[in-house]
Amino acid sequence: MSKQTTLPSNMGRILSLPTNLNTYIVKLLIISSFSTLLSACETYPATGGRFVMHVTSIPTERTQLQYRPGLSLGLLQGVTRTAVEDERVWFAHCYSAGPHPLSDRRFGFILLPIGMRIKPDTVLEINARQAVGGSMSYRRFFGLARRISPSNADEYFDHGSWKHLFRCGPITANGDMRVEAFSLLHTWDYDAAKAEENRNSFITDNELRQGRIAIGECSPGTDSWMHWKVRLPPNLIVRPGDYLEAIAGSNEAPRSTGPISQAVCRIKTPEPKYFNHTQGSRTIRCDAPATPLTN
Repeated sequence: MSKQTTLPSNMGRILSLPTNLNTYIVKLLIISSFSTLLSACETYPATGGRFVMHVTSIPTERTQLQYRPGLSLGLLQGVTRTAVEDERVWFAHCYSAGPHPLSDRRFGFILLPIGMRIKPDTVLEINARQAVGGSMSYRRFFGLARRISPSNADEYFDHGSWKHLFRCGPITANGDMRVEAFSLLHTWDYDAAKAEENRNSFITDNELRQGRIAIGECSPGTDSWMHWKVRLPPNLIVRPGDYLEAIAGSNEAPRSTGPISQAVCRIKTPEPKYFNHTQGSRTIRCDAPATPLTN
């Protein structure tokens, strides 16, 4: 997922000049030169080509493949793009009133009944399905809204600079609970989740159980990076922190679809000169040299 590059501070003034023919030509030359400079500074692995990546995790469950497990669950439950366009799909949450409310938070997505209209910060009764549990049940969820539910002042609390947090209440055995809807889901969120599910469909549960999938990253240029899921051959033992050479399939870009990448081998840690600065971190370049390392 490459970070979008912003225009220089004086570009806005340049593009606001009168639009006569000479100025129009100057605009095209400036934009063309700027785009050429950017492309020359970044090297994106082509499908079927080889690249180097740093392993960040070895997922063992399908939800660990998903950027937003609650939304992915919603897709499996039949949420459509039309529902998103009709403003029926919302982000929703509630907070635990314990010592760490910002991390002890239930976060998910809800689908409104046809015809229901709400505003941000509306509290609703929903019937939810759990996407991710753990120390806090329904930490990630997808739910069907049933009705708007009036809330009281004592159901909200402050935490430091965070104000008016809606407190999580009880949950029934079949997933009935109350949450606060706070923002609409956009079509690009839906499209990205749909593309992610397409990529993940090429990964089997058996591969996950056996630890045969690795997630990692590399940088095609300064302040940009790409994320990858790669399939490991049976004889390749990999741990987070390792470096791999792989054959490029689909990367984790918002609209990228198709089979994931295929790992080739572990490699030696590249020299420091093959790392790019990426927003305060250092990330291995995608085109770094690959020196095989035997297990």
